[in-house]
Amino acid sequence: MMFAAVDATLFGPYAWIIAGAGAVLGIVASLWSKIKGIAWRFFSLFVQRIEIPTESAHEAVVAYLIANYKRFRTYDRMYGASWEYQRDGRYGLIPYEVFGNRSLVFWNGWFPFIYTNQMEAKAASSTKGGDTPSGVSKVYSTITFFRGTLPVEEIIKKACTARNNLSWSVEDEQAAKKNRFAIHFIPQRGTHDDDYSGSSDGLSWYQQGSYRLLAHTPEQLGKARTLNGLALDNLIFPQKVKDLIREIELWRKSKDWYLEKGIPWKRGWMLYGPPGTGKTALARAFAEDLNMPIYVYNLAEMGNHDLVKAWAEMQVNVPCIALIEDIDNVFHGRENVARKGGMFSMMMPQEKKDDDNKEGNRGGGMFGPPLTFDCLLNCLDGVERADGIFTIVTTNDISKIDPALGQPRKLPDGTSEFISTRPGRVDKAVELTYMEPGDKKRMAKRILGAFEKPYLEMLAFVDEYPDLQETPAQFQERCAQIALRAFWKDKYAAEAKPSVQDVAEELLKPSLNGAY
Repeated sequence: MMFAAVDATLFGPYAWIIAGAGAVLGIVASLWSKIKGIAWRFFSLFVQRIEIPTESAHEAVVAYLIANYKRFRTYDRMYGASWEYQRDGRYGLIPYEVFGNRSLVFWNGWFPFIYTNQMEAKAASSTKGGDTPSGVSKVYSTITFFRGTLPVEEIIKKACTARNNLSWSVEDEQAAKKNRFAIHFIPQRGTHDDDYSGSSDGLSWYQQGSYRLLAHTPEQLGKARTLNGLALDNLIFPQKVKDLIREIELWRKSKDWYLEKGIPWKRGWMLYGPPGTGKTALARAFAEDLNMPIYVYNLAEMGNHDLVKAWAEMQVNVPCIALIEDIDNVFHGRENVARKGGMFSMMMPQEKKDDDNKEGNRGGGMFGPPLTFDCLLNCLDGVERADGIFTIVTTNDISKIDPALGQPRKLPDGTSEFISTRPGRVDKAVELTYMEPGDKKRMAKRILGAFEKPYLEMLAFVDEYPDLQETPAQFQERCAQIALRAFWKDKYAAEAKPSVQDVAEELLKPSLNGAY
């Protein structure tokens, strides 16, 4: 009663106004959605908003707008730093500003427009009678502008063209100078820690226009060239193996001939031999010397959908090399043995049948359905043309390879030929085996040439045991250990440290037979 008296005393003259305002607010609240719709229809007579529902278009448009339109300098910024390799061989944090995650205001002449990140789920179809929506589409971003002031279609077309030109190899002087060599791991082994960032354009993250590097240029980042001069010249292989790079180079330059003849512009090789014979090193050297990106596939961690998606995305960065390492560790014939038995099969979840998880069921990963051999064959040589991809498959045991990929066979004269059931999957098999004495002497000169006595002893050792089977990795380690001991001895002798010198001499005592 007391509060009622106070209210009447204070607001009595205005009670009817307050009551009327409350009623109006109640009506507005109940009809707010309709009022908002009417207001937007009126507003849309002068202002237009377009939606971008795909991530690839979102990334391309952001990069294009940043590069070609002026923007307000006052906006909410987002900064970050990621671990990345640098061309000088160092590995460290790379600071950057990233665009596209906050709203930006641009100028098109005198007219402003707003680019807004949405990242919201939107019903793809309206509900009827309380039914569940039949699908959901994601809106990645929107562009809002005054009608007639922004050529949206031209922006999207030019943005996609600009992104494609960054990925594609164009045969001109500028493209020849572009450093395309990069190592992409699939599945990726980190966020930005590897060159492959999972983007559908095949570009490394630092090459994408949505990142503004604060202390580096894109040319300074990426895996360093680890060898001086031509990469292949620094590897010890028989000359017949080194000559193979000429074949890859001719293939890369013959795109027009392949297309003119209606032949798929692709090749496939199989490198086989014992572990340590340099199969992976040879594939990397091919990519580095020919300035092509190399995609390294770990099939044991992939499912069918993972491989199909990654293989399709790789095709926007051609010409390139697809390296499938140690396929005999994944497939014995057509059987996937990578996750057979053991803990993996127990940990793999059962596929759900409900429609809400369709997309998730398509993936494989470490704990999903394993990759099938048929899916691999379809990627190598299926309905879709895989133009511009040079596939290299490595294996330690070629007897485990299914004939669908091809296997070498002995001819009556003792020579070998490689027969593929379908050229274009794997066209040639190259055997990498143990080192020849001449190749050992060349490697010994490169590693031990500065130390005369150990070098001469190594040459004598090679001549004494010409039939000793050693892979390049094994013989390199043998030479490296002796060279390191000789280096320590010379270094500490020059610094007049007798005690350390004595230790170095003791280290140098083991015979060549026990050097590694």
